[in-house]
Amino acid sequence: MEHIQEELNTVMEVMVSDVFIYLDLFVFSFIFTMLLSSVLQSLALSILFFFGCYSLFSCVYFFVFNRKVKKIKL
Repeated sequence: MEHIQEELNTVMEVMVSDVFIYLDLFVFSFIFTMLLSSVLQSLALSILFFFGCYSLFSCVYFFVFNRKVKKIKL
């Protein structure tokens, strides 16, 4: 039982790490851009939209969730 608990703790640490969350936001932004590619008129606009989505999602994560968690830890 202790071994399983240690493994679960390791998985939880990876799942809530900033690198994993930013990678997840990258994938979601890419999927969101691909789903809207038929509406976007050019490749340049699609790339701009992708970077805009990723920036928006990253800022929301950083300013809302990341700061909220750090305030709770204090």
